[in-house]
Order: sequence, then structure tokens, then C-alpha cells
Amino acid sequence: MAPLLDTLWRRPVLATVLTSVSTTVVVWAVRDYRAYIALGPGGVPHNFGGWLLVTFGIRPFALSKASATWTGDYPDEGAHDDVEALPPRKGDRAELGGVVPHRQLTQHAPERMREYIDNLFANAVTQNPTLVESKLSLYERNNQAVFVHPAILASPATPAAARIARGEISHHHGDLSIHMYLSPADAKQAIAKGWAERHRLSRPQGTLLSGRFHIADTYLMIYGPRDDDEMDALAVFLRNAIRYMTEREDVQGIEWRHRVGV
Repeated sequence: MAPLLDTLWRRPVLATVLTSVSTTVVVWAVRDYRAYIALGPGGVPHNFGGWLLVTFGIRPFALSKASATWTGDYPDEGAHDDVEALPPRKGDRAELGGVVPHRQLTQHAPERMREYIDNLFANAVTQNPTLVESKLSLYERNNQAVFVHPAILASPATPAAARIARGEISHHHGDLSIHMYLSPADAKQAIAKGWAERHRLSRPQGTLLSGRFHIADTYLMIYGPRDDDEMDALAVFLRNAIRYMTEREDVQGIEWRHRVGV
């Protein structure tokens, strides 16, 4: 330590540079940690240890924010008719933050939508009991998600995305944004029309590190629905997410205005 201090004493410019760099790093770390905590819990520990894990073990593998709306790896043809029929989402894209957790920061869904979204996810299972089930999200670890039914997931015909995701199709967050898998063609439509963007760990298939962290290439963030029309769009997306992940087209349209069977 003494030789180092002596060197810094003899070289004040070096000491100034090191002090400036150290201060910059500390300020960045404090701000970044606060931003991480502000995202709320989800998937990793909601503490300093979780921040370290994300910062050094996960974030380096993430797509850039700009790449989250890139769809060049998705096909132009093959989207479901009801997805193609959806209009563009009104207004600009919502702003997202974080990688894990991954959350919507602007244009939040109003609180009255919470009941409707809960209805939608519950009814997806009630109306399609042989195709899907509800259980704790493997990604979030603190809320329920829709999963491929185990009998279907065990089939060798199940799409690769379903196996990579361990059967998880979709879940929603406290901010009422939604993570969901769509088919590549449906995902292209959803992103192009402004309804969604890629999760930043949803790397293109076949690229380095694709499929890492159990996240396949069409894992999207669907922006939270702000009105009834956007709830209708969300219902279309969830129906087609189930179609894709189960490889079954006989998925009922999902009711969201009330609970089915209650």
C-alpha cells in the first residue's frame, strides 16, 4: 500500500484520474442499483446480491434496447388471421426497463384492467383444461402463469420454444404488463404493429447464446392494455400463444369480462 501511495503522491495527474474514474463508477453503481430495486421483485433476489447477479451474470448477454424491436429473424408469412387483423397499437411504444426483472415504465394499464387480466388468465385455463394449466411462474417465481399441459409438453412434437421455456406460455406482472411466447410470424406482427417488443434475452434462434436462461427467440413483452379494445387484442395474443406452444389450433376464444364458471 505504501508504494502505491508514494506513486500517487509523485504523480498527481494519475491520482486525479483514478479518483475521477472511481467516483464515476460508484455514482453509476448507486444509480443502477436504485433503478434495479425500483423495478420490484421478479425472478432474482430483490437485493444487492440480485443486482450483482444481473449486472455481471445476465445483463452482458442481453440484446440492446434498440434490438428489442428487430424482427429480421421472423418470417413475413404464416401469422394467424386474428393476429393479422389487429390494428396498430395507438401512440408510441411504452418504455421498458431492466433485463431481469423486465418491466414497463410508462403508459401503464389503468388499475381497472387488473380484474380483466386476472379473468383472462384464469379463463384461459378454465376454457382449455386439456391444453394448459396454471402454476407458479418459473421466470417470475412470485405470480401465476399459464403453462402447456404436462401431457402435451411430454410429446416430442412440442415446439422447441415450449421445451426451452419449460412449458411456460405467459404471465403478467404487478404493473399489468405481460410476458408471452408467440409464434415467430405472430411475434413479427405484434412487434411491427407496436403491441410488443422482444425480451432482451430473447436472442435470435441459432445465434450465440440463444436459448440461454430458458428463454427462446419469441419471448415478448406485451404492453399493458389501456382500454377494452386493447384487452381484446391481449385476448387474441394469449389465444395464439396457447396455439403456438401447444401446437393445437382448437383453442377457444378467451373471455376476459368475467370469470367463466363462477
